[in-house]
Amino acid sequence: MGARLVKGAGNLFVLFDARAKAAPRGEEVTTWCEAARDQAGRSADGLLVIQEAEAGVRLSVWNADGSLAAACGNGLRCAGWLMLVESGSEEVLILAETGPRWVRGPVTAEGAARLTTDLGPVHIEALGGELLLLERERAAWRGDVGNPHCVFLVEDVEQPGFTERGRALQEHPLFKGGVNVGYVAQEGSGWRLRVYERGVGETESCGTGAAAAAHALHEGLGHPFPITLSLTGGQLEVDQGPAGEARLSGPVEDLGPLTLRAAAGS
Repeated sequence: MGARLVKGAGNLFVLFDARAKAAPRGEEVTTWCEAARDQAGRSADGLLVIQEAEAGVRLSVWNADGSLAAACGNGLRCAGWLMLVESGSEEVLILAETGPRWVRGPVTAEGAARLTTDLGPVHIEALGGELLLLERERAAWRGDVGNPHCVFLVEDVEQPGFTERGRALQEHPLFKGGVNVGYVAQEGSGWRLRVYERGVGETESCGTGAAAAAHALHEGLGHPFPITLSLTGGQLEVDQGPAGEARLSGPVEDLGPLTLRAAAGS
């Protein structure tokens, strides 16, 4: 398969099949992500690497800055698209950094699909007022979706200073190693979400960010599942499985093959 450009509800990834060749690492990841762009000129948010495993395949996710991501919901769904196409099945097991994860949904070899992945348990903790520094921040939660999150309930996700807020929280003592920052606001009868990802910056979508925000709304405000969140890149739905695990659903789109020459500019 080599490498392809894939999109999961707005998250843009290079999907690299390392079962037959060595995958880029470190600075090479940054080069690939910067060079691999969609039709709108957006560079990739990260690199998804598929490798052989005893049971199925193993997935590693690299952020655009070359750091290894602990968890990535949209990345799981995008990697699952390829494995579902290859297997002809409607469910596959992928070994992620956080453990084995199922990806489910009917797919075709071309075009878009709607896929669901389980993300495991989500842990949410309400935070006190020490983080509520801006006028429109109404509540804050710390979340663990296999990676760290800080979710703010706000009046309007488009308020000024969001990017600066995301950057500043990377150095906050509550979040050693950085944190993914989400602003969630009610919009009509639904919810709008904006996410600043550590190692990437603001992105059009974030699967684990959607899970953290949905669980904050559920545990903090009593909002029932499933919860649909609208992000710049599209809608994501978060539900709970029978064991309380988070389930993330949304679109996946294959944008076509990439070559090392085209992506790296060599």
